[in-house]
Amino acid sequence: MNKKNQIWLDSFLKNCEELNKSEHTIRNYKCDLEKYILWYEATYLTAIDIPQKNCIEQYKSFLLNGGSISKKTNLLTWFFSLFILRNILIINHSITSKALSNNSAKRHISSIKSLYEFLRQTHDGFSKKFSTNPVKDKIHKIKVKEIDVNNTKILPKEVWRELIESTYRTKERVILQLLYWGGLRLSELTQLKYSHFDFSKRELSLHRKGGYIHEFRIQNEEEIFKNIRFLKDNDPHGGEFIFTNSEGKCLSTRSMYNLIKKLISRVANDAQLTPHSFRKACATNLYDKTKDLLLVRDYLGHHDAKVTQTYIERKKGPIL
Repeated sequence: MNKKNQIWLDSFLKNCEELNKSEHTIRNYKCDLEKYILWYEATYLTAIDIPQKNCIEQYKSFLLNGGSISKKTNLLTWFFSLFILRNILIINHSITSKALSNNSAKRHISSIKSLYEFLRQTHDGFSKKFSTNPVKDKIHKIKVKEIDVNNTKILPKEVWRELIESTYRTKERVILQLLYWGGLRLSELTQLKYSHFDFSKRELSLHRKGGYIHEFRIQNEEEIFKNIRFLKDNDPHGGEFIFTNSEGKCLSTRSMYNLIKKLISRVANDAQLTPHSFRKACATNLYDKTKDLLLVRDYLGHHDAKVTQTYIERKKGPIL
C-alpha cells in the first residue's frame, strides 16, 4: 500500500478507537478500506488524495459485479559501475473480489464516505487535500432490494422449550439462557468473563457495542447465576473467560456460531434460525411482558428505540 494511504488509514482507525467504536466495527472499517485503497492504487497508480472522476461509481460497479484488477508496481534497482544505471522491474499484483450483495456493497461505500469525511475535517484549514468528499449520497446510493434483506427469524417459544429441555451440558444451557433471557449479541457472549457477573449485586456487566459498559439485572437471574457459579468452580483451565476451547482460549465468534447452530439443529431443521433469533425473541418477549419500549431498548443496549422496534415482532397493533 502507498505510504501516504497507509498513514491516512491508520490515522482514521486510531480515531475510531478514540471514539470507542467496537472492535468489530473497526475490523470492518479496516477490511473495507484496505480493499478500496488497494483497488484505487491498482486503478489509478496514485494516492487517494488525488481526485479521480467517477472513481466511486467505478468502485461500486467493481463491488457489485466482482472481478479482478492487476496493479503494476515500479521497483528501482541500481547497478553500480562507472555509471549508475536504473533498471525498472514491472511486478503485477492482482486484486480480486467476488460480487457482493447490495447490503455488503452499501456498507463498503459507507466506510469510504466515513474515511473521506474524517480526512476532509482533519485537513480543513491548512491543506487543500480532501476538500470534498467524493462519495455523494444521491449519486452513489445503493438501493437495497427486498431479496437482499435477510430479516432475522424469531425463535418460536415451542422451539425454545424443546431446545432447553434437550440440552443437558451446563455450559451449553448457559449459552442458550444468555441468548434467550439476556438477548446478548454473539460478540458479547464470546467475550464474557466470570468477573462480569457480580454475585453480590446479582448484576451482569457487559461491554456493549460502541465500547460502553452496561450493568443490568438479567432475566431468570437465579438459574443463570447458579450455572455460572458451577462453571467457575469446575473450570478445568481456571481462566478468566467462560466459554473457551480445549486449550483454554476464548472461543471465537465463528466457533460459537457453529455451536449454537448445531444445538438448534437438534430440534429444528430451519436454516433461518440463527443466534440472532434469540435476541429477537428476547426483545419480543420482554415487550409483551412490560409493554415498555424504552425498557427493552435499554435492556438490549440500543441507542435508538427505532432500532429496538425492528426486533419486536407484533402480530397485531402498533408498538406503543
